[in-house]
Amino acid sequence: MHISIILMVLQYVTRYEVMQCGDIEKLVRKRDNQASPTYFAHIDETYDIIKRAHIATGHGGRDKMMKVLIPKYANVTRDVVELYKTLCIECMKKRKRPTTKGVVVRPILTSDYGSRGQVDLVDMQSMPNGTYKWIMVYQDHLTKYCVLRPLSSKRAAEVAYQLMDIFLLFGAPHILQSDNGSEFTASVIVELKLLWPELLMVHGKPRHPQSQGSVERLNCDVKDILTAWLGDNNSTDWAVGLKFVQFSKNTSYHTGIKQSPYQALFGSSPRIGLRSTALPNEILERMVSEDDLLVAFQQADTVASTSATSLQPVLVTAGPSETEILVNAEPSEVLTGVQATEGPSVAVTELRITTATAGQLVPPDAEQSTAAPEIVIGINQTVDAASSEIERQHIGIRNSRKRAVEGLVNQAERMVKRSRVENVPGHPGDNVTVPIPLVDRGRGDPRNIMGVILDRDENDMYRIAVRSGVLKGKYSRNQFDLCVQKLLAEVNISSNSEIALRSAVQMESKCGGQGFMKCNCAGSKRCSTNRCKCFKAGVKCNSRCHSSLCCDNKI
Repeated sequence: MHISIILMVLQYVTRYEVMQCGDIEKLVRKRDNQASPTYFAHIDETYDIIKRAHIATGHGGRDKMMKVLIPKYANVTRDVVELYKTLCIECMKKRKRPTTKGVVVRPILTSDYGSRGQVDLVDMQSMPNGTYKWIMVYQDHLTKYCVLRPLSSKRAAEVAYQLMDIFLLFGAPHILQSDNGSEFTASVIVELKLLWPELLMVHGKPRHPQSQGSVERLNCDVKDILTAWLGDNNSTDWAVGLKFVQFSKNTSYHTGIKQSPYQALFGSSPRIGLRSTALPNEILERMVSEDDLLVAFQQADTVASTSATSLQPVLVTAGPSETEILVNAEPSEVLTGVQATEGPSVAVTELRITTATAGQLVPPDAEQSTAAPEIVIGINQTVDAASSEIERQHIGIRNSRKRAVEGLVNQAERMVKRSRVENVPGHPGDNVTVPIPLVDRGRGDPRNIMGVILDRDENDMYRIAVRSGVLKGKYSRNQFDLCVQKLLAEVNISSNSEIALRSAVQMESKCGGQGFMKCNCAGSKRCSTNRCKCFKAGVKCNSRCHSSLCCDNKI
């Protein structure tokens, strides 16, 4: 009995230790002298810890939050993070519906920082902030590091002025790419050369916006994080929020490059003052002067500050030959240690990055032997042989159609099965999120509106109520998503009157709701007179106007 207790105590001693910080004791994982402590969060502190990580990542997902929590806390699990996400109303409003991914025909490959820069504009005319009506999004294609700037117009001169400020900080790329048209990019480069005569760059090839998927996905993330920031701070000043959105996006984990853009660009983790140190939050909140900081580090028996620890060389195992590390990224990159010496562990002092491709690309104009075999019927062939050949072709056609029918049936069965699995029937009182069409919401509004199911008829059609009333019409199961938690009760909704979805969104919006205008002007002088809705209202035409045709009101 005593031996088992002793073994248990020894097991605890080898795994855990208590760190003394002033009058506060913290349970941490057993560590070396120079290692940063990994805390065991108390049950009373878990909610606040996850909330801080959730807001710091811009209401990010589970993986982004775990990348922030794992280095500092040992007992915060994925299940707890998932549970917190289901309780966040802002995340329920902005979550995306599952869609089928498109096919990228010609992906853009970049092998070095500064090789290609991508710039795009986000229309905020429906939610102006003073003189600002646009958001300029610039991204380095390799590191995914982005810079956000508010603009008062989309003129090439103003875009070039903001780009020049970015290029003087981080360097100018070889290629500047935008999906706003090669003419727009060329005019921006001309303005840049006027401001900076020594600058020399070219504009990228014109591509479809879907092929420029990296910056397009960045635009979606920027809108989502900005919407969450406006909701958290109860503000409409999005020009100020862009600065926090930029930091949140650059410091969040990116699945494509397997690290955060900040770390890919600068080679170190971002710091938020003393919040980035290993000291407990209780000690940090008491600090006023530098003396308090020094005393806290001495009491915690910290050998060196966090900044000194981050400057230590990274040790990797190497043999007599060069050290080769394969990085699974897009595209795959092979990092080769150049200066390596024999021994069990050496410091990599120089890295060379080369792009490795999985296979060779076939040029689009390559000749391919795809000609179908021809059936040549000789002149002297008998009538019976011709009839048998025709009959054989008819049999082949019937077999093909039979296989097509079987394929359609199998596809229909899979669709029904998937619908039954994914679209679980809802019940009265369940919380749901109804997606808001793009033309019915403003730039600062979330993707969904939350409601409660009132009833369900015999045809599986649902009536849904929101805070401002009952939505007009009935909804089928595939037109809304069920929430895991009940965040709205019946006392939080109104069931006295019916209301349209656009009106309900406008009443719950913090920025006035739908503000888009759409014109269908035609002719050579389109969008240049007051007959145009956009021209009369003093706003620029957007991508939904006159089938995306060019006009004078887009410049």
